[in-house]
Amino acid sequence: MNWLIATGAFIYDFLADDGWELLVGLLIILPLTFFVSGHSELGGGVLMVGGVLLTISISLARKLPKRPKQA
Repeated sequence: MNWLIATGAFIYDFLADDGWELLVGLLIILPLTFFVSGHSELGGGVLMVGGVLLTISISLARKLPKRPKQA
């Protein structure tokens, strides 16, 4: 049972350590791509690439330092 807990902790740390946005994006994009690719291979590919780019953009935007507001 300890190996199961250790494996779960490793996977969570591996996926969510850089940012929760990447984990949530992955959990949303993969099932959507699976369902869309069943109807259209091109649509699935476009959705996967667009979803990955959007997820990475959101994650990077949250990591950027905040600029002070100028008066």
